[in-house]
Amino acid sequence: MDPDLCQVGAVDLTRASLLREMLTGTELGTRTTHFAHSLRRFTTRTGGLMLFGPAEDEPWHLTAHLDDELHRAGIEDIRPSLIRWSPPPGAPPHLSIGLDRLTDAGRGESLLVVAEEDPADTLLERVSDVRRRGTTIFSIGNGDKELASLSHESLVPELLVPDGFGWTSRQLELDHDDQQPAVPVTDLDERTAEGFEMAQHLVSLATADEDAGQPSWRRRLRAAIERLSGEPA
Repeated sequence: MDPDLCQVGAVDLTRASLLREMLTGTELGTRTTHFAHSLRRFTTRTGGLMLFGPAEDEPWHLTAHLDDELHRAGIEDIRPSLIRWSPPPGAPPHLSIGLDRLTDAGRGESLLVVAEEDPADTLLERVSDVRRRGTTIFSIGNGDKELASLSHESLVPELLVPDGFGWTSRQLELDHDDQQPAVPVTDLDERTAEGFEMAQHLVSLATADEDAGQPSWRRRLRAAIERLSGEPA
């Protein structure tokens, strides 16, 4: 994706906010929120949140949304850095962070790997090296076993299918006669890509939650106190 075209769209954010409300209390909503809150809690060094992905599909989209949401929430110490395979000469500072940054990664930092397709061995090798230095590894992917084994926490987005009322989480249904997806393959591919994109929106929104950086027991205690006092959680 061209960085000049990677703009945070109001329509996308509105859709994601509505989707997050719809998914409150569901497994998908809970998993994306937990994933995002863990990302905040384990990133304790200033500037320690890094995003990384395949050379042909660097995660411009999620980096832009995370940066926007964290800035909007006044959280400046962990605004994300996009790690690039080969920054072009003369690129602005925020677009010129290369692979050397990974060699400096260590404890208190987090590497979020975004890979919609099976990651190449070269990417997995880089992630493995970073993990050995004590960096916490998060991943959003398609369930690739090797990437999942390197990740301390991973998220595999559900298939989010647009319907007449917005977005909802659905499982694929197979036609029992020929064991083919009930949704045409072209439509399935498109919807899967849309679901992957919307899951990233959910993560970026949840990462900026006010209590995201607190330990889980403190969040539960706060919610219990607010319920007892009659205040909204």
